[in-house]
Amino acid sequence: MQVQQIPLSNIRLDHRNPRIAHTLEQMEGPIGEDFIELSLGQASPEDDERSGSTTYQSLKASIRANGTLILPIIVSPQADGSFLVIEGNTRVAIYRELAADSSPGNWETIPAVVQALTEGAEHAVRLQAHLVGPRPWRPYAKAKYLHDLYVNQKLSVTEIHDFCGGSARRREIEEYIQAYKDMEEHYMPLVADAQPDYTRFSAFVELQKKPGLKQAIVKSGYTLTDFAKWLQAGKIVPLQFVRQLDRILAHPEARKEFLAHDTREAMKVLEQPSSNTIIANSSLEQLAKGLAAKIRGLSWPDAQALSANPQGATALSLIDCYEELAALVRQIGHNVDE
Repeated sequence: MQVQQIPLSNIRLDHRNPRIAHTLEQMEGPIGEDFIELSLGQASPEDDERSGSTTYQSLKASIRANGTLILPIIVSPQADGSFLVIEGNTRVAIYRELAADSSPGNWETIPAVVQALTEGAEHAVRLQAHLVGPRPWRPYAKAKYLHDLYVNQKLSVTEIHDFCGGSARRREIEEYIQAYKDMEEHYMPLVADAQPDYTRFSAFVELQKKPGLKQAIVKSGYTLTDFAKWLQAGKIVPLQFVRQLDRILAHPEARKEFLAHDTREAMKVLEQPSSNTIIANSSLEQLAKGLAAKIRGLSWPDAQALSANPQGATALSLIDCYEELAALVRQIGHNVDE
């Protein structure tokens, strides 16, 4: 693919850009390029949480220091002679900002790959760059785009998965679509006209990840709207404690502490100091090796008994252990095939 220098004045930002779609949809009437630029440059609490990702300001500093782009944008030629940005809206906004600031360098043209793309090819470019690529969208924006493809564009999960080049897990795509649906249905009506806290979306993702968690909430006499109210009231802290709700709600004293305070207080009830001094004094390495050996030595009848009673104490403890272990392994930097 040949890289061309396209005049910045001929570039049009894409108002369908998933990174800012949830901001732009609140606007009435035509959306100007200046508002899109401001939306792209807005700081978000999620930016601070996504360690390892590139924020707007750090990307701007890098482009200014290099005097150009390392990765060219991708644009599609339009009938009026302009070029619509398919991938690289933020970089165009930064170029315009650097030009307006009279920063040293040439910001009048921008490196771009020009491609006449079908709608399907546009989806593939966006998904490969931001769903599985090095410049991820914020989780809520990612889910909104996937939900739109699935519900409004009528694409199947298989088609979306294929657009990603097979790099994304099918289950992750399904989890994000359902998490977006749950958040829109149960959380968004609670905030009314207030600014939603999009960082709460990760709690809805956790809700999909643990098998049987939704059923456990309902079985305990609550609803997903109650779950959303707990989130809004700040009762689930930190958000990864979502995966502990089945244990909390099933334990009378822990549930009482949760409803009166939050998940941290409930977990204090569940995690009383162990009377087993061997376990208490063992290192993570020792415990991990011991658990692995125990599982490898599990007899067929014992495994069948676990399968026959998936809601039993042992099965639920294993699921809880797995979720915590999987989260830690992902943090270490290894992919977990779920």
